[in-house]
Amino acid sequence: MKKELALSIALALCLLAGCGGTAGRSTPAAGDSSSAAAEPAVGSWPAGTVTILCGYGAGGSSDLEIRSLTTYLEKYTGGTFVVQNITGANGWMAWDQLLRSDADGLTLAMVNTPAFFYDYLDPSQGHSETMEDFDFICNEVSDFGVLVCDPDRYADIHAFMEAAKAPGGVTVADVGANGNKHIATIEMGLNNPDATLTPVHQSGWSDNYAAVLGGTVDAASATFGDITSVLGEGNLRILCVFNSERVDAAPDVPTLEEAGYGPVYSPVARGYFMPKGVDAATKAAIAEAFEKAILDEEHAVELASLGAMLDYKAGEEYIEFLKSQESAVIALKPQLGWG
Repeated sequence: MKKELALSIALALCLLAGCGGTAGRSTPAAGDSSSAAAEPAVGSWPAGTVTILCGYGAGGSSDLEIRSLTTYLEKYTGGTFVVQNITGANGWMAWDQLLRSDADGLTLAMVNTPAFFYDYLDPSQGHSETMEDFDFICNEVSDFGVLVCDPDRYADIHAFMEAAKAPGGVTVADVGANGNKHIATIEMGLNNPDATLTPVHQSGWSDNYAAVLGGTVDAASATFGDITSVLGEGNLRILCVFNSERVDAAPDVPTLEEAGYGPVYSPVARGYFMPKGVDAATKAAIAEAFEKAILDEEHAVELASLGAMLDYKAGEEYIEFLKSQESAVIALKPQLGWG
């Protein structure tokens, strides 16, 4: 089964790469951005080295996607881009630093949603900042949640839930309190009150993978993008997907709801934002460079190889998408005891 699943996923990724790997907007046809000579973005941006902050650890899906994108940002601007990993507080250590950065267009950050909303909508976290305190550039990819374990630990989601309902319950790793991966575990518990699922917060997917392999946790709540690079090693079993229906990348894996343990939907998106106050010309140059880099068809193939689905959104479309995600989290507040 493990080999069949790995082969199914590999085939799905190959097909995804072959068609551009898009979700929402198609990539340019051959002969567009990637086949023509790259044209510099408008304006003088960047006028120095650009730092892109990543709120999660090296080797995770967020980190890998940013590092892929920087190659194409350099292609279209001629500038230098570096990635800085600042872990902690489910991304807010990086986002707090972004808030304190100069509004000169030289410090940007990946924004992971809906994780971004959880901390400031949870009164216990003490955040006064909201999405209104940032300027958003665009969305790059969408992803979906998965529950994974060592293949020798549980045969399927039913065996996992049996263990969760036994004395002592189970432990489930994630990448920080109040993130979408932690919330997925909370929702599993709300749907199954006779189960004990104890979250274990860590700084990134690399830590979670090591914990699963080392047997210090029973399972990990992750995204498909997190696990894609290691699925071929045969050390993981996907127990379920947190989605409303099965996904093409893992067609043999049931949704949690389908398996009979209640609805848990964990769609995630990754985009980019900047501090408020960047001048209009620089913002326009940044937006143009990101659009060209993200929609470069070679970058789209790289994203597909990482298990990410290209889902470019910008301008009002992106803002409306963010507001809809925020509204979905607000609707969960009573369930989460946030008042």
